[in-house]
Amino acid sequence: MYFLLYLNNADTIDSMHLMTQEKETYSRLMVEAQAGNSEAYHNLLSKISDILSGFLTRRIYSFDDREDVLQEILIAIHRSRHTYLPTKPFHPWMYAIAKNILYKYYKKVNQQYSRFVEIEMNQLVSNKEIQPNEKEKADKILLLIQELPKKQRDIISMLKIQGLAVKEVSLKLRMSEANVRVIAHRGYQTIRIKINDEN
Repeated sequence: MYFLLYLNNADTIDSMHLMTQEKETYSRLMVEAQAGNSEAYHNLLSKISDILSGFLTRRIYSFDDREDVLQEILIAIHRSRHTYLPTKPFHPWMYAIAKNILYKYYKKVNQQYSRFVEIEMNQLVSNKEIQPNEKEKADKILLLIQELPKKQRDIISMLKIQGLAVKEVSLKLRMSEANVRVIAHRGYQTIRIKINDEN
């Protein structure tokens, strides 16, 4: 039993040593790239592309969007390569850039989608006559709202169908305005994913 524990500890130490060596390799390649070594730079980009692709797969639903964001991150890394300090670990520097680009992507997508949902749902409470194709879109949105979890469904219905303000919804449900916005936002994201699935 003690022998097995010793082996497990040794295996852990070996794997940690390999991880440290691998991380040092990235730092070394970046330093060489900063010095003008194009082969080292291409090698580095190839390695980090695989890592970043896995990072984005867990965070972006659309394959096309994922590829676009990956390219944006690689371009940002290229433009910022002079800011990397050889005495600092490479991975935190790389992920800081990746997270910044990812945040910009989320912000852009959520703004675009929020406008789309609001336009479609606002037509349901307007006095204007809805055109046939607009009616079809609005009907689809209504069906998707009905499929949401109860709290999301209630809040979005109050906001977009009944036309209540966030403050009115928060008072009615005895929730903070921030919480109302967060729950509504989750509902919008769910609807967006379902619309993407259908398309």
